[in-house]
Order: sequence, then C-alpha cells, then structure tokens
Amino acid sequence: MLDNDVFSELKDKNNTCMLGGLGDVELFVDLLDALERDYGIVPKKYVLITSPEIHEKFKKGDLNLDKVRSEIYEFDFQTVLREDIQKLKIVFKDIIDKIEKNHEIICDITGGTKPVSIALMSIATEKKLLKIYFSGRHFIKI
Repeated sequence: MLDNDVFSELKDKNNTCMLGGLGDVELFVDLLDALERDYGIVPKKYVLITSPEIHEKFKKGDLNLDKVRSEIYEFDFQTVLREDIQKLKIVFKDIIDKIEKNHEIICDITGGTKPVSIALMSIATEKKLLKIYFSGRHFIKI
C-alpha cells in the first residue's frame, strides 16, 4: 500500500528537483516512473552525483527523460564516491544552496554509494528537506 503522505509537505509538486546519487540507471528510471504514475509528480530538474562510468551508461541508455532537465556531477569512484563523505557533504550543500530558492527539493537516498547516501541524508536533515527512499515498489519517507 502506498503512503499518500510521503509527498504531502511539498507546496508545489509541479516545481520539484530530485537530488541524489546515481548507481543503478534502471532503478532511477523506475523511481521517476513511479513518481509520475502514483503521485503525479514529474520533477522539473534532477541533480545526480555519480562516477564517469555510470554517467556514460546513463547517456547511452534508451531513457525517456525528456521531461526532466538534468545536471550530473562526476566524481572518482575510488577516492570520492566510496570514501569521502565530507567532500560529498560540501558538494550537496553547495548544490542545495543553488537550487533551493527556485525548486522544492526531494532528496532521494536510494541511489549511489553508501557515502553518497550518508552525505545527502546528513545535509538534508540539517536543512530540513524531504528525504525519501524508493524500494523498487513504493516510496518511504525518512
């Protein structure tokens, strides 16, 4: 059963920005499909943190994401995405500072490496932003 209150705190569902890590391209597409199908939310923008290798896979994929503007930040997998939580926290804080004036931010803790999720969770909690996890079937508000 879907939790209809997951996105209730959004003031403007038509002006959202998804922020998160990208590890599994197919899961990300499923997440966007479920957002639209189950809640009528089509993010105006998404900002993702990933490795150059996953970004390349994302670009090569046959993804129907034309409705959503994207910004993808690349970092080395070994030195940053697997280890440097402090650097990732700074990156997420800088991104949020740039976009929070123009968009409702949904922080997706689902994708990317554990340090990416930990860093985003930390900054999102500090800034009191909506945090979600997508199980592959439904959304969980954190």
